[in-house]
Amino acid sequence: MSGVSQPPGWYPAQGDPPGTVRWWDGEKWVGGPQVQGAQQQAGYVAPGAGLLANGRELADPWLRIAAGFIDGILVALISLPFGGIQTFQASFEAGASDSFSFSPDISLGLAFAGALIIAVYHTAMNTFLSGGVGKLVLGLRIVKSDGTEPLGTPTGIVRSANHILDLTRVIPILGTFITLVVQGILNFVSLIFLFSDPEHRTVMDRLADTYVVKKQQ
Repeated sequence: MSGVSQPPGWYPAQGDPPGTVRWWDGEKWVGGPQVQGAQQQAGYVAPGAGLLANGRELADPWLRIAAGFIDGILVALISLPFGGIQTFQASFEAGASDSFSFSPDISLGLAFAGALIIAVYHTAMNTFLSGGVGKLVLGLRIVKSDGTEPLGTPTGIVRSANHILDLTRVIPILGTFITLVVQGILNFVSLIFLFSDPEHRTVMDRLADTYVVKKQQ
């Protein structure tokens, strides 16, 4: 409908499944596709004013950041034993007693185990509980474009792809590049989207077609 002057309303959108409509705000499509006629049922409102097409209230960006901060602390505590052992190993690389050092294979295995635990945590929480501990504590949920939860698979896996990507940190050179550069870019762009996008959708939200909303009372 781009380039066409059309008043706000529900219309079929190119590329959406047959028999569905999407909200057109007069300039762009907003929200996900809805079964034609469902948007007229109780609880469905036009997207805008912090609401999705299904009536779920979007989460405040600062609240999402706070939730991420809580998860960051939890993940740090989970990975601390593995990182601590690696740091201990590095402290003896300058010629200290070899009796306290670990082989490169063991050090690599510890790094992978730490990354695996973090990836499993985020994937399982997103898939089955629609968010990590931070979101659950602050009353937020990750939902599908139609407002349903939990995400289930494969949506939960796709939504956690950035954390699964951390498993590559054990790959020499490439892992460091992905961890520092790729993840850094993802986080930076997501932060911009979080405050500039009317629906506060980050890169991972767009990739998985999800939204972060307040828990239904």
